[in-house]
Amino acid sequence: MESTLIPDWSELHSDILEYLTSFLSLSDYSRFGAVCRNWFSAAKQKRHPPQQLPWLVMGEDDATHKCKFYSIEEKKHYLIDIPELRGQRLCGSSYGWLFTLDIELNFRLLNPFTKKCYILPPLPPYDKNVKRPYLKVSPNGEDYTFEEIQVRLVSKAILDCDPSKCSDFKVLITYGNMRELACWCPGDSAWTLIKGWYAIIDDIIFFKENFYAVGNVDRHDEIYVVNVGPDPKIKLVGPKVLQLDAFTHLVDYMGQLLLVHRWREEIKEDCYITTKIIVKNIDIEEANYSRYKLMDGHAVFIGANSCVTVDASKYPMCKKNALYLTGTPHYYEDEIGCKDLQIYDMDQCSFSRYYSSKPYIPYVASPIWFIPNLR
Repeated sequence: MESTLIPDWSELHSDILEYLTSFLSLSDYSRFGAVCRNWFSAAKQKRHPPQQLPWLVMGEDDATHKCKFYSIEEKKHYLIDIPELRGQRLCGSSYGWLFTLDIELNFRLLNPFTKKCYILPPLPPYDKNVKRPYLKVSPNGEDYTFEEIQVRLVSKAILDCDPSKCSDFKVLITYGNMRELACWCPGDSAWTLIKGWYAIIDDIIFFKENFYAVGNVDRHDEIYVVNVGPDPKIKLVGPKVLQLDAFTHLVDYMGQLLLVHRWREEIKEDCYITTKIIVKNIDIEEANYSRYKLMDGHAVFIGANSCVTVDASKYPMCKKNALYLTGTPHYYEDEIGCKDLQIYDMDQCSFSRYYSSKPYIPYVASPIWFIPNLR
């Protein structure tokens, strides 16, 4: 009688195991490491960034105080104990790093899975017209509380590269009511304010080795290249684009610079939902623009994060030729939860929802797209 040899999968060579981890989503990556000691060692040593769709960071869970994530690929929530995110307002996401702002207005750059952290300098004054930094009088005549300032101080923060790969990275933020620009580099003791324009900045992006910003002047979008070198300055480039009171996102789509014009309507007091989108392709060198419709099977995830583009054909649960939306960076959602978690189908010019439950929104901030980085 022939004996059947059962392979001992725990003894697979470490090179094979490390190669396999490069194909796993974050949840499968964790399960992979839990199989046995050898598989755990391979997963921990290699630290491949998992190939996956972005996750949605939903904030802190009331019952457990763990951070709540939502995987649209699995349509499943994950509660992960990350003490560094407790009580934090998230105001940016780039390369798997999160920008966090606590109740005392301490600003940090954090990789929540490796725990690497950069303590950033105190932020520029919220309102330079008052003597007390950050304390601006609200419409009802009272000073904003620190909780209210926490969600208004920084609209968006982005990086030019992954700090786990590059030590001389740069940070660009929009801050305050007028959404002004400031930059920081490791080693700087303070933020450098960038002057020289008169627009209210809607969005910022790192595109083809430069930071760009888009701002609104007289109902037109103006595009600026932002120099964050030794002599920080801003320069008007590209065409002026009519936008008629829309919010504008900047998108790097396969090496093309796109403007996403987004109109939102108030469905109840202080709660907005997107009802119309128009996408334009920007040619900076020729200083012109055109209507854009074809996305070649990809999907784009936009919001307070650095925009993420994925090949939807690799993910059965991802809709192709679509924009995945969260709340815009400078809008703040009320206690009923963020209703603007939608997919915009570029082919059908229609909206659908990718998240139907009522999310918990800490300090009324919108959820944010995030791709975990295990390096």
